[in-house]
Amino acid sequence: MLIPSCLGGDDQTDLTNYKDAQIASLSLSHDSVKVLASAKFTIDQVNGLIYNMDSLPYGTTFDKVICKITYASGVRGTLVIPEATGDSLWWNGTDSLDFSKPVRFTLTAYDGFTTKTYIARVNIHQIKSDSMVWTRYASPLTGMSADEQRVILHTYKEKAAYLMYQKASGKTSLFYSPVADAAKWTELSLTGFPDGADISQITISDETVYVSAGGRLYNSIDGLTWVEVAGAPVVKALLGTLRVERDREALLSAIIETSGVLTFAAMDVKGEWTNGDAVPANFPVSGFGSVNYSRMNHEYLMLAAGKDKNGGLLNTIWATMNAANWTVLTNPGSDSFGKKEGVVITQYDDMFYLTGGINADGKASKEVFTSKDNGITWLQADSLITFPENFAARGYASIQVDEATNYMLLFGGKTSKSTKHLDELWRGRINRLAK
Repeated sequence: MLIPSCLGGDDQTDLTNYKDAQIASLSLSHDSVKVLASAKFTIDQVNGLIYNMDSLPYGTTFDKVICKITYASGVRGTLVIPEATGDSLWWNGTDSLDFSKPVRFTLTAYDGFTTKTYIARVNIHQIKSDSMVWTRYASPLTGMSADEQRVILHTYKEKAAYLMYQKASGKTSLFYSPVADAAKWTELSLTGFPDGADISQITISDETVYVSAGGRLYNSIDGLTWVEVAGAPVVKALLGTLRVERDREALLSAIIETSGVLTFAAMDVKGEWTNGDAVPANFPVSGFGSVNYSRMNHEYLMLAAGKDKNGGLLNTIWATMNAANWTVLTNPGSDSFGKKEGVVITQYDDMFYLTGGINADGKASKEVFTSKDNGITWLQADSLITFPENFAARGYASIQVDEATNYMLLFGGKTSKSTKHLDELWRGRINRLAK
């Protein structure tokens, strides 16, 4: 009798397949949850884990879904235990499964002995990517009970730092904090800082800090030592700065007075002044928020709300690209964010954010407004961005954006015009901008 041998190389492969109990791929689908079909599942064969690395959007919900599995080789049976129900069932490959919680798969190979277990789960974002979480990051900061306060981003000892000017009982003090840790503040000595300066309008232009007092203009290279600027006109207000643009140097934007008439004016880095248009009656001269920004390779300066020369509250947005001519952007008849003073405005996440301020009744605000069209229209932000309940409404805060961490920082602020500044720092960040 002749018995043929069957011990060729293919037999080893057949034996391996006979003991193979691995999942090669998994996919899920649901008629009402279209995004589920796009989920790509990773299979960790070593640890027996199956999961989608890119989480599904926040708020995605489902229970039973259609599950499709491809096996590395054929299997004798698949025991399934959904954690959501606790049931055990020999799965036929077509019955829907409850994936609202992790699901355990235990596969038995064709040999009847070899098994392998997987835990499969669907990852879903637990926080909405477009929401902003605000927290009180530090309190107290300097320990001073200040009547006025202004925080700017400047350079101290050749490193980026926040400089905080605080005025109490007519005396101005200066503190600094490294950008990397805005919770720790150290007092510095001020020299030559003018009495009666409006520190809410302290402005940086071409790495020089400016402030006005009694119609005179003062500047400082380091923010500590101050001198009067020779040959300057009578400065009634500092509006901000226009950054360097193409062939044009940085410009300090101001309102000056000539023969009793208020006009716009710009000072370049050489100290030369250019006069502009007369200041309209409805233009803000104090209590405004300001921000400089770039659009289409041009530099702009924007002002929000504030008080006109007669003390009337405003709810308008103005902008300029040369400091000599200003244009009102908002519809004069609109009341999108209300008439108020002491608002803060900044550019963040490719939009403009405006918050805070104190209205004619002396009531402070903590509403947040956003603009996607460069300040023309404003919408009140929804609950995803608003401040928490323990955040006190305020005006005259200072705002900065930490570009390294994408946090928006809000320093101080007053709950009314007659109260002291809150000695605290809040910070918030859009969740998807976390680094």
